[in-house]
Amino acid sequence: MSARWTVVVPVRPAGKSRLVLPQVDRAAVARAIALDTIEAAAVVADVRIVSTDPTLELPGTVLVREREATGIADAVRRGLAGVTGHRAVLLGDLPGLDPDDLAEAMRLAEGVGLGAVPDVEGTGTTLVTASAGHVLEPSFGADSWQRHRASGFTPLPVPDGSTLRRDVDLAEHLTGHLGPRTSAVLGRCIARVSGAGGG
Repeated sequence: MSARWTVVVPVRPAGKSRLVLPQVDRAAVARAIALDTIEAAAVVADVRIVSTDPTLELPGTVLVREREATGIADAVRRGLAGVTGHRAVLLGDLPGLDPDDLAEAMRLAEGVGLGAVPDVEGTGTTLVTASAGHVLEPSFGADSWQRHRASGFTPLPVPDGSTLRRDVDLAEHLTGHLGPRTSAVLGRCIARVSGAGGG
């Protein structure tokens, strides 16, 4: 990767409505996932976090503080404001993200104006990119992959097994290698369930 990228990570405070784990606060799980994603991204890019939660800022990152949570489109616009050069938007739900996988995707994106990476199911989008001189206006949400394709984003040839494609919508997606914070939250979950079931 020759160019330095700025990556915007919008994080919603309430967590994912479909992510349910026994005896664990959904917001706490979402926060752990977001922090693991942010930490991995910060290894290979300049990261700007957009959130109402001031505790999401990690060393080497910039927090764009929202006074109140709005839609993801507004958060993305705030995060991208004033950013020039190569830039991307990464969703904050990739707890197993390998920095090398993100770096490889950004290297691939240097050759296209607008790029995008689908989730492993092929319906959502985990990353959108824009090289210098191109306007970045993503359209996240349900079935976002189809919308990004229709609006001119080029699919980046990221393999199916890339950690960049392993987002989390449901509890069963929390498998394989996970970041330290997510693993800790899941460990507490397992301990509580085991304790509740003990005799």
